Amino acid sequence: MTIAGIKLIRHNGGGVDLPDDPSYPYRLDATFRPPEFIKMAFLFMHGNEEIIVRGMTREALEQFVDENELRSHPRLISLTIN
Repeated sequence: MTIAGIKLIRHNGGGVDLPDDPSYPYRLDATFRPPEFIKMAFLFMHGNEEIIVRGMTREALEQFVDENELRSHPRLISLTIN
């Protein structure tokens, strides 16, 4: 999947941790509970799972959320777009 105008900044479970890029004015922050089957190990290594994505438009971030079905993800704790 490729969505124009977005940039993945952080996904601690996937090993992505890039510097924030405020030239992309919109920011999506999503927090998830750790996977149940490796909960303790994941918590010790990463804490809760976090995804931060920057976008040029709010619509691009909404498309990312929809294509990845984040709103219905069973481990989702919070999701904000600023």
